[in-house]
Amino acid sequence: MAQVTITGSIKVVGKTQQVSEKFSKRELVVTEQGGQFPKHIPIEFKQDKTGLLDSFNPGDEVSVTAYVDGREWTGKDGVTKYFLSLSGNRIERAGAGGGNVGGNGGSRQSAPPPSVADMPPVGGSDEDDLPF
Repeated sequence: MAQVTITGSIKVVGKTQQVSEKFSKRELVVTEQGGQFPKHIPIEFKQDKTGLLDSFNPGDEVSVTAYVDGREWTGKDGVTKYFLSLSGNRIERAGAGGGNVGGNGGSRQSAPPPSVADMPPVGGSDEDDLPF
């Protein structure tokens, strides 16, 4: 599974839902600022990870490490659909060097994924390479 780090402000901290006797989940929505519009990203914390959200509130700036998960599902009508989800593994306050950390118990952090600004320019060093 691929791992991603999402940094932003908390929009929603959901309540823990007991789906079955052996399965519970809790949703967190993080708002990432950037680009023209903010991105509201739902992240699901499952089982023992639901408690990691207890000390967080809307408006808190956080960094969340999550695993990307994809599933296939075929309905009764025979139509196959694909689902993508983010499963939260750890959360900490943004800028907190390991202060409030959940997950694997270590203080190791993943580097954020590269952004468009990190990419080298396309086509060489000429800034004006338009054909007209």
